[in-house]
Amino acid sequence: MAEVRRRDLCLAGLSLPAIARVIHSIASSKEDSPLPKRFEETAGFQVTEVMSHSRLAILPLGSLEFHGPHNPLGSDSIIISEIAERVAARTSALLFPTIRFTHCPAHTAHFRGTISIRPEVMTMYLADVLRNITRLGAGKILVLNGHDGNIGPGRGAIAEVANESKDAALLLVSWWEFLPKEMMLQLGMFHQANGGHGHGGPLETSAVAAFRPDLVHLEQAKDVPTPPDLSGGPPYFLQKSTGADWPGYSGKVSEASAEKGKQIVHITEDGIVKLIENWLQHDEVPGSW
Repeated sequence: MAEVRRRDLCLAGLSLPAIARVIHSIASSKEDSPLPKRFEETAGFQVTEVMSHSRLAILPLGSLEFHGPHNPLGSDSIIISEIAERVAARTSALLFPTIRFTHCPAHTAHFRGTISIRPEVMTMYLADVLRNITRLGAGKILVLNGHDGNIGPGRGAIAEVANESKDAALLLVSWWEFLPKEMMLQLGMFHQANGGHGHGGPLETSAVAAFRPDLVHLEQAKDVPTPPDLSGGPPYFLQKSTGADWPGYSGKVSEASAEKGKQIVHITEDGIVKLIENWLQHDEVPGSW
């Protein structure tokens, strides 16, 4: 039931006609977009005023993780930092710096270049960050996630801080949840059964290329099979010590492009903004159930 309620909020307002309008609209360039208020740029004398005028704080979570030979190690951090910047500007939120050193799953941790923090350390660290943000006076915090390995530690940290705080509301959401398989299949961007999803796959690679095409090297990777869906639909969580003969990415990466990435990012950005609007308008909601 919790998952249904959360997904309903995430996807509210994103009908296929609406998605089509997003895809065919001409997006403003980054230079023309408004800039968000960044916490690290706040002067000491401004802190009290800035916090009193901020209805929402946004904390992005990224990673430093191998995403195949064709993607930068900071793929998750690049994607979520850019999305967070745009969302913060549109919602007048206070943007905190992206946390880049995070927990990575065992099957990617052994690849050269991955830097992984133990999940229990990550939970304690993130909880301390969130505690400090709440002590500054932030009543609502959106933890905007760009990496699967952050979900467990992120939920644990949020549970701790919410339990010990008097009037805190903390919401964790991952950017790819606004692009469910069914939606991606209908859009027809990627010709694979899961709609392009997968670690370092065409969907994620396209999102990186939307922001930093200079860091994507498609010539370094070949198309590989997508992992099978073991459940036939329902979500599940699988961890293995290593992925035998797995190259560290999956899917038809040759289908990735910056143009597709821009379309994906616009859909996600609109979905996150809609989620924030719903959240701020329904302060009586007790939680995810």
